Amino acid sequence: MYDQARAMTLYHRKEYEEAAALFLEGAEDGDALASFCYGYCLLHGIGVPEDASAAKSFFSYARYMEGGESCYQLAMLYLHGIGVPRDYRIAVSYLRESAERGCVEAQLYMGVLYTTGCVFEPDIIGISMIPFHTPEYRNPYLLLEGDLPDPEEDEERRFSVVDADAREAFEWFRMAAHNDPTYTKELVAKGQYLYAKCFIDGLGTEINRERGARLMLAAGKSGSADAVAFLEENGIRPEHLLADPRRRKPYR
Repeated sequence: MYDQARAMTLYHRKEYEEAAALFLEGAEDGDALASFCYGYCLLHGIGVPEDASAAKSFFSYARYMEGGESCYQLAMLYLHGIGVPRDYRIAVSYLRESAERGCVEAQLYMGVLYTTGCVFEPDIIGISMIPFHTPEYRNPYLLLEGDLPDPEEDEERRFSVVDADAREAFEWFRMAAHNDPTYTKELVAKGQYLYAKCFIDGLGTEINRERGARLMLAAGKSGSADAVAFLEENGIRPEHLLADPRRRKPYR
């Protein structure tokens, strides 16, 4: 019988070959998390030879796993053409499914996607899930490289998948900001910052600078460096929002 706790322990001890063997055993027994973990090992060559095409099969089996991480990995494969043909529409379809299943990074991606109307390269911290939503910097080989399409044609394709939609962006940022930050504190803080900016800039909602400032304070408290910089630049402090409304100082 598959022993998930032992597999995770071996992985964290960096006994990768043994851990990968157990993940494969669990995947063959039908365990979705084990399938995801084995796909992750295959994708990054951890304890097993690197094989993105095989990783795709294991991610696909775990597609409906709670949390959306497997769908996110599938999206990245199609976004960059790793182990599969590059296809921005399929990538966005998986990103949407991942976001709906609770993947914070996918929610942030969807928010920026609908802000810009462009299928862009992820530049926020990536998600690993061994054993949980543990932030890590994305493996450099997942960035675009090698034989790329014609730049102008590629740009046209990136802008042809969705139309910019401020209200849609607002809803994705709202969703990201309201996640449980237990395992994704840095990502949720990014969501809180972008959600606050929606109220400050009027993106997808009416401008409400006081609410935006309150949300920005929460984002700063959660650890968003962007929020802290915004608060300092505009001279916003908690006491400004607690004082008599008639005597509050507008931020610069």
